[in-house]
Amino acid sequence: MHRRHFLAAGAALALAGCSGGTERRTADRTTSPAPSSSAEPTPTPSPAPEPPPPTPGTPAEVLARSTVPVLCYHQLREHTADDSPYARTMITPPAVFSAQLQALRDGGHTPVSGTALVDHLQFGTALPDRAVLLTFDDGSATHATVGLPTLRQFGFPATFFPMTVVLDKPNWLSSDQLREMAAAGMTIGAHSWDHQRVDQLTGDQWTEQLDQPRQTLTEILGQPVDLLAYPHGMWDQEALPHVAAAGYRAAFQLSDTQDPAQPLLTIRRVMPPPTWDGATLLAHLESDF
Repeated sequence: MHRRHFLAAGAALALAGCSGGTERRTADRTTSPAPSSSAEPTPTPSPAPEPPPPTPGTPAEVLARSTVPVLCYHQLREHTADDSPYARTMITPPAVFSAQLQALRDGGHTPVSGTALVDHLQFGTALPDRAVLLTFDDGSATHATVGLPTLRQFGFPATFFPMTVVLDKPNWLSSDQLREMAAAGMTIGAHSWDHQRVDQLTGDQWTEQLDQPRQTLTEILGQPVDLLAYPHGMWDQEALPHVAAAGYRAAFQLSDTQDPAQPLLTIRRVMPPPTWDGATLLAHLESDF
């Protein structure tokens, strides 16, 4: 074979070899299985089951839990020459009010909210040792100007029961003050429209004195209102179904014995007069509850 023909044949074989190798590598890449493009899905955890609703206690159980002292204040201001002797028993000077709160703290008492107390009475939820509830009736402007700053100073919650007829009037709480008090952690309840005794209501007065105040306060606060304080602390058996029908969860009287069938609607309170010093106040907490 001539040398020229030999070189041509060798070149052809070399090209054939390169072409064949390229085809094999391409075929290998084409036929290889594609890697998985997605991982196994992560299972979604099942939501935790909802806890069962708490079971309300029987009337006897509520009565057995009704040992938490509840105090009732009215106006927080200095006495004036125009104040009658009876009015003076319900007007607490600011210094006396502050001293009584200091006595509670020094005596190891812990004020709680009205809602916390009712939860304890109704469901048996825990309260701090030596719990006490502070309440304020009628809706005096001094509840915001004296009561709220003093309560904030001590870090104490409280529950306020304003009449709705007086809201936004001079010397009485305004709607803005009620919202400020609620935002500060205070509980707001109702105290009727214009302080009519519930043991003397008839006909449409039930709606006027119970339903409408609750609706008014709910609209002002943007949250449910379900606690009531009886005007003058007075109640009777006929009133209790009306109170429940109006949507109140619990109601506060003064010093009468609780109703054994509906103790949540007849929670007892005492009014500490301004003549009580700290030691006297603490003694009444022990003896009256």
